[in-house]
Amino acid sequence: MKTKLFYIPCLMALFSCGGNEQPAKIKTDADSIHQIAGIARIEPEKGLLYVYADASGCITAINALENQLVTQGTTLLTLESATDQALLEVEESKIHTQGSAVTSAEKHAGSVLSELNKARADLVLNEQLYAAKGIAEQTLKDSQAKVEKLSIDYEKLRSDIQQEKGKLQEINANIRYRKSILSDKVIKAAFDGKVLQWDVHKGDFITQGQKLGQFAPGGPLIACTEVDELFADQVHEGMKAAVFSQSSGAKMAEGTVIYVAGFLKKKSLFSDENTVEDRRVKEVKIRLSAPVGINNRVDCAIYLK
Repeated sequence: MKTKLFYIPCLMALFSCGGNEQPAKIKTDADSIHQIAGIARIEPEKGLLYVYADASGCITAINALENQLVTQGTTLLTLESATDQALLEVEESKIHTQGSAVTSAEKHAGSVLSELNKARADLVLNEQLYAAKGIAEQTLKDSQAKVEKLSIDYEKLRSDIQQEKGKLQEINANIRYRKSILSDKVIKAAFDGKVLQWDVHKGDFITQGQKLGQFAPGGPLIACTEVDELFADQVHEGMKAAVFSQSSGAKMAEGTVIYVAGFLKKKSLFSDENTVEDRRVKEVKIRLSAPVGINNRVDCAIYLK
């Protein structure tokens, strides 16, 4: 967890000039502060991410091991999916049959439309012949009845085509749904990066939304720290900084301040619950020039001058 920064001011000691022994007077000048030192935590600039389950099921394989580097789209973990695969295959098997039904209905409708067009042409001719006393009235009525029947048949066939196409669309929708379910059974990396840890094992049954592990996106690393409200206004983006090993004191990497929070937090993320004093802080992020172990706690210094 994060810890408040401590501050290292350069103190000017003013000693009295007289025979009387007086305690040394110490004067602290804000302008004399050259750096702010404290503790930071290392994490990716994009932040540490948790891996969550998109579906419930039994884990059949953990495809990416802890500490393994992966690229975007790499399979991290796989859930049992035999039943879902079988259901997908059932839906896919319906595609050809239903497609044939649509084609057959369209051909039948096309044939009836041809008959209807011919019947309409015959009706026009018969109307002319009837006007010229060339045919009997019954012949004209029969021609009219044929056009009406074929028109009804054609409209019914058009409706049948739409129904068959609707069934085909439903099958395709079911296929997309089944594929999405199968896709949820395979958890993939959203970014290039590294698998930090798994909280589950092969054979475990997991539920949708369950946290499975932690992932570090690729990219620059940052040191996250905090500055006490007394000196928060003196820290700005672009300032130089460095991080040091807490065990040896050796410099691990240099860096640059890339983010200073625009507000003071009421309570520090790094606060000690046993501390009576309640100081407010600003969060500061330092982009590092060299790799440092993720989640490491390090000493850091921000150079004000």
